[in-house]
This record gives sequence, C-alpha cells and structure tokens, in this order.
Amino acid sequence: MKKVDPHILAKLTGVQSARQSCYVELKETIEEMSKQNKRLEIINQIARSINVDMSYDEIIERVAEPLRQVMSYDLLSFCLLDKGKLVIKSGIPKDQKILGVGTVLPEENSAPWKAMKDKRCFLRPDIWNDKKQYQEDKALKIIGIQSAIMAPLLVREEVIGTLNFGSRHPFAYSESDFIFVQQLADQLAVCLANLNLYNEILNSKKIWESTFRAVPDLLFVINGHYEIISINRNIVKSSPAESVLGQKCYHLFNDGVRCSLCPAVKAFDTGKPASAELSRPSGKIYHTSAFPVIGSKGEVIEIVCYVQDVTEKLRMEAQLFQSAKLAAIGEMAAGVAHELNSPLTAILGNAQLLLRKTPNTEPRYKMLEDIKNCGSRCKRIIQNLLTFSRRDKLHTNQMVSINRVVERSLSLIRYQIEKNNIELVTDLNNRLPEVRGSSQQLEQVVLNFLLNAKDAVEEKDNKVIKITTGMIKNKEIFLAVEDNGCGISAENIEQIFNPFFTTKEGRKGTGLGLSVSIGIAESHGGRIEVESKIGVGSVFRLVLPREENGGEVK
Repeated sequence: MKKVDPHILAKLTGVQSARQSCYVELKETIEEMSKQNKRLEIINQIARSINVDMSYDEIIERVAEPLRQVMSYDLLSFCLLDKGKLVIKSGIPKDQKILGVGTVLPEENSAPWKAMKDKRCFLRPDIWNDKKQYQEDKALKIIGIQSAIMAPLLVREEVIGTLNFGSRHPFAYSESDFIFVQQLADQLAVCLANLNLYNEILNSKKIWESTFRAVPDLLFVINGHYEIISINRNIVKSSPAESVLGQKCYHLFNDGVRCSLCPAVKAFDTGKPASAELSRPSGKIYHTSAFPVIGSKGEVIEIVCYVQDVTEKLRMEAQLFQSAKLAAIGEMAAGVAHELNSPLTAILGNAQLLLRKTPNTEPRYKMLEDIKNCGSRCKRIIQNLLTFSRRDKLHTNQMVSINRVVERSLSLIRYQIEKNNIELVTDLNNRLPEVRGSSQQLEQVVLNFLLNAKDAVEEKDNKVIKITTGMIKNKEIFLAVEDNGCGISAENIEQIFNPFFTTKEGRKGTGLGLSVSIGIAESHGGRIEVESKIGVGSVFRLVLPREENGGEVK
C-alpha cells in the first residue's frame, strides 16, 4: 500500500496531523462543516419565513424553533433603539417578567450597549463569576442565566439593536459561535429594518387617508384618463365609494358630458393649478379647484380635485350686496324726499290760502282742491320713502302691524300697479296681533312680492293681484300676495330663492329679490311659502310667528 504524503493530505483536508490521527480530525472537520451548513440553512429558512407585515412576537417565534436545532438557549430576545433608548421588543419565554418585553436597558454599564458600541459580538461565558459586572447581571442571576452572547443588529453599518442569547449553564457559548450569531443577527436586522420601514409607510398611509377623509368638502384624485382613483367619501350618490373608483369623473358628476370649462382639463394642459365656479342644474354652485401631481419627468400624472359648495356663501354675499344697494337707494331717496319737501310745502300752503279766499262755487275752486289733494298725496309718498329709507337701530325688536306694512308698501307701488291696468284686491284682517320685527325690512319683502306679481300678470288680459292677511291656527300670522299670472314651472320653483336666479328678461330682474326676502323672513323667525301653477298663477306667503304678548290692532 502506498504511503499518503501528509503535505498533500493537509492541503486536501486543511488538517495538519500525523497519519494515525488524520482520519479522526477529518471526521471532526466534516462534522463541523455539516454543522455550519446546517446553521446557514437555518438562517436562510428564517429569512424566508419572515414577512414585513409580522409583529415582533411573530418574528421571534419564527426564529426560536429552528434555532434549537443548532444552538441551545434558555433566553432569547432582541432589543431595538426606540427614540434613543434600548428597549426589549420581544423574547422567549413570552411570559418573562424580569428582562421582559418593554424593559428599557440603561446605556451606562450595559452589556448589550457594549455590543452595539463595539459593533461586534460580546461573549460572557461565566456571568456569575465574571470580575466585570454589568447592570443586567442582578436580573440575570434571578432568572438563572449564567452565560450569554450578544450580537449587534447592523443595517448598512448602522446599529439598530442587539440579538441576545442566554443559557442557564456556564460556558454554553464560545467564540466559535460568533460567526453564526453575527450572520443570524445581520439577517434579522435586515428583516426588522424592513418591518420598521413598512410600518412607517403604513402609518404614513393611514395618516394621509385620515387627513384625506377628514376634509368636509368633496376631494378626489383622477388619472390622465379622468378616472377616479381615490375619493374621500364612503358613499357617493347612494353607492359605496368602491363602486365609483375607475369611473370617469364627468360620468359621475356631469351626466357623462366632458366639461371644457372644468379646471381639471386646464390643469392637465398647463400643469398648473386651476379653479372655476360651476353651476349645476339643481341650482347649486360649486367652487372647483384642480391641483396637478407632477411626475419625475415633469409630466402631470394625476389631478387632485377639491369641490366646495359655495351656494350659501354666494347667497350671503348677494344679500350683503343687495343690502348695500338698498342702503344707497334709501339714502338717495331720503335726499330726494327732503329736496321735494320744500316746494311741496309751498304748493300746499299756497293752495290752502287760495282755497280760503275762493268761494266753492267758482270753477277754479275745484282746480285748487285738486292741486291740494295731489300735493298731499305726494307728501304722503315722500313720508313713506323717508320711513322706508330710515335705518333701524333695533332691526327686529319693534312691534309691527302687518296691515300697516301692507299699506305703506302699497303707497309706494300703487301707482305702478294701477298704471298697468291691474286690479288690486285687498283682504286685510283688522284684528291681527302685532309681530316683532323691522317694519322697513318687512316692507321690502312685500314690495318684492308685489313687483314679482306685477311682472307675472303683464301678459294677461284681466290682471288681478290680491293681498291677504290673516292667522294660521292662532299661532302664526301670514301675509299673502296672489296673482293670476304666468306661474312658475316645477323645475324652477326650487331655485327661485337662489341668488341671481331669475326667469325674467335681463332688464327686468337681478334674481336677488326673493333671495333677500327669504333671508329677512328667516331673521324674523318665519318662512316664505310658494304655490304656483303654470298658466294659473302664484301665491307667495310670508308666515311670521305670533308674539305671545302681542295685542290686537285697534
């Protein structure tokens, strides 16, 4: 039998030995290599079994069981840095009270902290007899741990925590375990870093979605095909929000017609934010804004659309506009009235003087009497204008007679009505209690009713406007203006109180009268009711609450 050259054998096996023992050492080397391969297999198995949506406890469970095949332990845990503090996040056994989950390990004189600072495994073979004591040693003795090994969790050379093994036997671990423990720690560190990154992204997504859904107005995101990809509503037009995702926005909000005035179209074309006020057939007015989302190449990839219902806001602005307009008219009317008072005083005074000196049998007596009566009528109209234009210090804190409100209003508009050959019928209840409010504001409502009625009967042959006052169940007082005019269609009757909505020609109305009137009615605690039929006529009814202690009009 040929002799085996020991140099060749050493090169083949990596074992320097005499011939007699080389086979024993070769066997031991093969066993060690098998052990290392088994450990690498365990590491790969652990890495494959950990997912980013796992909890810390689920991760430690996936690590714990396979590890027992290649490494003994009685205590297994990992710590992570949390806002600068090293905290035990999970461990085996699960019910561990001392050094359990949530325990904060102070930095001063701490073995895990030493492993982190050194960025290498730290072996403690015999803790109970170690000359160098660490702050965790007292707790370790209580739970019976005599040896330990700690490996830093490194991610791109940055330490995020430690992986810790403990045994109830001294010298359970040696430096030969360093490589395996550090490899396991490196793999676990990557998994934990991915888990933390996933949780951060998930939390950011939840915060974004919460903020997105907290916006009270409609907010949605569309892609380049105008398809809705996200919306901050659970229910959209009586359907679950999920059912509208993927639909074209104009199919959902504009009856399938792509609107050229939509700011989303402009935002896609220009790459800049755009906004516009859009009116819907329902009479609602929406302020719509579109904000482009720019991609990495500078292209518009999505549009964030913000839709706000501004109908009420515009109504209030219209009321303010109308109030300012009426105030200006009132001041002008007051100025004109004061200017006319002086010549009227001279006309009436001279007419009365001439009447006293003229016998009633003379023909000129009748002419002088007509001058006096017309002058007196003009003076009453001027006085009513002054009353109408006068500002109330307490707008809704006077006791007002509805019948007097009607009379004053008629004195201002009677001439226009009679000039248009309109029959004016009044049916006023003379025993009505007074209401609390502003006579000037209520006169404005009556004037609006009468002007609308006058315009409604314009094309009729027999024109009739009827004014009625009365009680409803002895609790409410009403004032109604009825006409036999053209009437209002069903689709328009819901919109007549919207600002600027009008069915009249451009020169005949602004669409503000009824908008202002309903605001006045509501400020008095009342309401306006409307009944109308096409070709038959309309009834506008102002209903006000009765003042509990209001007396009857004498």
